[in-house]
Amino acid sequence: MLGGIFGITMIAFFTQNAFAAASGAANLPNGLLFGGGFAALGQLGLEVFAVAVVMSVVFVLSYTTISLIGIATHGITTDYNKEGIIP
Repeated sequence: MLGGIFGITMIAFFTQNAFAAASGAANLPNGLLFGGGFAALGQLGLEVFAVAVVMSVVFVLSYTTISLIGIATHGITTDYNKEGIIP
């Protein structure tokens, strides 16, 4: 996950418009290290926002799934006598 976040955010630093256009993303500005200026800062902001949104959605879906599994299985218990596992 950390590698993906790093890779996404580095686009705003290292993009070169000629290579971006050849790969089908002609609207990407040059990166900050190649004179992209405010357009590259805007791109960095979009990428950080996208990472935050994806992380939030994944957290909410994971939490909901784990909660539903806990409700369906009545949670994890350590009272073996109550569960009838140990007579």
